[in-house]
Amino acid sequence: MMKKTKRGLLASFVIVCICNNITQAQIKLTGKEDPNSEWDLYMNGFVQMDAMLDFQEIQSKDGFAATAIALPQQNSMSSNFSIKQSQIGLGIKQKNSKENLSAYVEIDFLGPNGTTAPRFRRGYITWRKFLIGQDWSNFSDFDIFPNIFDFAGPNGTMFVRTVQIRYTTNLSKKEKLSLSLEDPNIVSVTLPDSPADWKKKAVIPTFTAVYRYGNERDYFKAGALLSPISYEIKNNIQDNYNTHTTLGFGAMVSGKLYSSTLNNFRFQSSYGKGYATNNIVLNEQHYDAIPDLQNNRLQTLSLLNIVGIYEHWWTPKWSSVIYYSYSQVGKKDFIPENMIKNFQNTGVNLIYQPYKKFRIGAEGNYGSFKNFANKKAHAFRLQFSTSLSF
Repeated sequence: MMKKTKRGLLASFVIVCICNNITQAQIKLTGKEDPNSEWDLYMNGFVQMDAMLDFQEIQSKDGFAATAIALPQQNSMSSNFSIKQSQIGLGIKQKNSKENLSAYVEIDFLGPNGTTAPRFRRGYITWRKFLIGQDWSNFSDFDIFPNIFDFAGPNGTMFVRTVQIRYTTNLSKKEKLSLSLEDPNIVSVTLPDSPADWKKKAVIPTFTAVYRYGNERDYFKAGALLSPISYEIKNNIQDNYNTHTTLGFGAMVSGKLYSSTLNNFRFQSSYGKGYATNNIVLNEQHYDAIPDLQNNRLQTLSLLNIVGIYEHWWTPKWSSVIYYSYSQVGKKDFIPENMIKNFQNTGVNLIYQPYKKFRIGAEGNYGSFKNFANKKAHAFRLQFSTSLSF
């Protein structure tokens, strides 16, 4: 009888803790109420369970990517259950200081080779107006990501995490400017095996500049990116490598506008050459530049992205999101036919949120692509998810 009572008390304690954390943005491990502590230590994140049903074969299981649809078309059904999108973050911040000194680390569970294992996502230090470490690229705009469950979302968005040094300053009450130098190793190019010996080389960091105007709710962003792409070539084994550099560049606009407290519209559009690795589904897919063997040089590929997102709250507890995304890769005479020419995806959901940090709902995602051989493929996914934030 005593064991049952203890178990009941333990279960009640856990339930009370969960219900209490649902109403908070994060778990505070130390705080202002501790006079002996110079630091605030906190933990945040969420636990998410996904059940996905695919009606066509698609290689990306934990995020819908139109570029990962199998070709030729495979109309076969499959299901996948996952908790890999769950995330845990741990932060520390100095209290009562104007130095803005803090540190943060974050993991999810998208391990290598499809395993459910911890994966490092972000880790950085902030001091005064500087951020040093790995975080979302300055060229990204995470604030436009809507209230959805899918890990990738609109496939035309600029979302990539990079090691960087970023400087951010306020120009006025509504204006902010951020500049960054980012890891040149994230550049992703296609290299030939022959006839020449080619190697990618990281030399000059990527430079970004982003201007933001608005308040916390409604804002507009405009950004630019310069990405020097360096590589080495030697025509014969006995020759020395010769280093070459071609310049990639990109421009981006994004924003979020509320027509009322229940409706908002989010958008992002970008264009450039040699910057495709900043795209959420083209990252590490070798679309920044391809070899022009006739001239023995790498040539950058152009990329256009257009994204529109509409979010509506039917009631304080029920919401829906609908979005559309389209991306177009520029054509070259020497581009391989198996490379993707354009891709698009759209999604819609219905989410019930009985508590501030607890969500449950269903989503539908559809996507398609066409390659330079004009072969097409499309896929549809139905996803049921639940998420508890802390």
